[in-house]
Amino acid sequence: MTVKTLPAVRIVEVGPRDGLQNIRDSIPTSTKLKLISRLEETGLGTIELTSVVSPRRIPQLADCRDVLGDEGVRKIGEKDLRLPVLVPTVKGLDIAIEYGVKEIAVFISATEGFSRANINCSVEQGIERARDVTSLALNSNVAVRGYVSCIFADPYDGPTQPASVLRCVKELLDAGCYEVSLGDTLGVGSPPNVRSLVTFLLDNDIPREKLAGHFHDTYGQAVANVWAAYNCGLRVFDSSVAGLGGCPFAPGAKGNVATEDLVYMFHNADISTGVDLSKLVEIGVWISDHLKKPNGSRAGAALAIKSKPVSSSGVNLKIVLNRPKNGNALTAPMISAFASVVTRAGKDPHISRIIIMGNGKFFCTGMDLGKGSTPVAQGGSASDAQFQRLTGLFEAIDQSPKVTVACLNGPAFGGGVGLAFSCDIRLATRDASVTLSEVKLGLCPATISKYVVREWGFPFAREAMLSARPVSVEDLRVRGLVFDVGDGAEELSTRLDILLSRLKVASPDASRMSKELVRLGCAHAGRDEQVTGIKGLFEEMMRVDADGAHGVKEFQGGTEGGLGCFYSGNVKAQAVGP
Repeated sequence: MTVKTLPAVRIVEVGPRDGLQNIRDSIPTSTKLKLISRLEETGLGTIELTSVVSPRRIPQLADCRDVLGDEGVRKIGEKDLRLPVLVPTVKGLDIAIEYGVKEIAVFISATEGFSRANINCSVEQGIERARDVTSLALNSNVAVRGYVSCIFADPYDGPTQPASVLRCVKELLDAGCYEVSLGDTLGVGSPPNVRSLVTFLLDNDIPREKLAGHFHDTYGQAVANVWAAYNCGLRVFDSSVAGLGGCPFAPGAKGNVATEDLVYMFHNADISTGVDLSKLVEIGVWISDHLKKPNGSRAGAALAIKSKPVSSSGVNLKIVLNRPKNGNALTAPMISAFASVVTRAGKDPHISRIIIMGNGKFFCTGMDLGKGSTPVAQGGSASDAQFQRLTGLFEAIDQSPKVTVACLNGPAFGGGVGLAFSCDIRLATRDASVTLSEVKLGLCPATISKYVVREWGFPFAREAMLSARPVSVEDLRVRGLVFDVGDGAEELSTRLDILLSRLKVASPDASRMSKELVRLGCAHAGRDEQVTGIKGLFEEMMRVDADGAHGVKEFQGGTEGGLGCFYSGNVKAQAVGP
């Protein structure tokens, strides 16, 4: 069976020029240069840099010389990449040539009203200007691309006649433009309009390989229009990252079709664009945040949320100790496997919370002290290995960036107490208890003491260690060491569900940073390390790509995400033990 490969497309990214030109607030040149640099890394083959135009007409592009003269832009220009610059006049062409520009774009309107508003001349005069600029550019070995504006309608004159568009396309191709982009400047077209116009042009001997599509999204038709044009044989399309854009001389016109939306559509149709969509999505989020504008790309916004840990399924990983006949006592293999699971979960962006519970009557009775299975009294390397295993397990739980929850379904002894109190939060059944039973056996709670003393406090921990008495859940709850209590396993599960629903309001990054704040307070209270750590966390949470940017935006927009639950969750379980 032969699989038919659909023809690839070339995306012309117009964000740095057409996407920014209509934004009123001045955008730093450094931001424009960073945008260009990041776009180049996505694999785009063509990026329109800027326009050499009167700063009075387009103030946002007054820094065109700074953009063209930038060393980074020059280096990008040395690669196999098209970097066209929009040039409306001969004077602008001279400046472009001065800065070594290898490709320019000229534009004309198919309608009189827009031509006079945009470039202050008639259509005939616009054609003459474009012809002059094109001729001089070609004589200087500069390639020329053409634009025709208002292919469907003019904001001043109404509907555009197809014959007017045909005339402009022919004039630009005859002048020497290697390609002409058809611009739906007002975004009023729909797929039937596209099919009709393109068919008309093709029937009048315009080569399809000489045409490109430039669609705005005012009425939400831009992606559909691109698809219609593709099916008519067009293979080049202009677009703008994050849907930035809009024409300052076309009142009410929305932005260009978003590059992310086009790439997403084509890739889903197995049509190659050569563009890295994930990188493109990141850029769309970044530039939208930087400009304090909503992300105009539907696909980009959705993929950005999907790619963030905060908006993945937010899975709750449940680790179940599964040696009920042995009180869930920890064997050496169990300890190693347990630590490995916790460590992997800490690195998994899809996991938000880790729940530890036991199967059967006990939560965990500590180390397995059975014959042939305990390293106690063996000394030497056996002792060292067990120390490393236990400290590794408790450290993995304590240092995990995920929220850890211990569900004490029954009594805990020794190392089982360490498991519970290396976790962030504890739930328990009413008949559960914890016992530091080591002294009864001539031992001490060595590896778990770090967590018990930290959580219980010195006097209480000392008394419990020395007496080896069972400490009731009620005693722990009064001291704030157990969050909630249920009557039996079924109610404990219900209490866990309630807790998890509360925890879902927190983003994983925010949870991690909050845990680090507590850790800094415990280890470095009042010292420089605490101040430095707090400052670092503050700077991290204020980044434009941090979870806080999403949460605050949701809050400002009045949606539930700012104050409610925007982290859904499922549970996947992993047993530790036979």
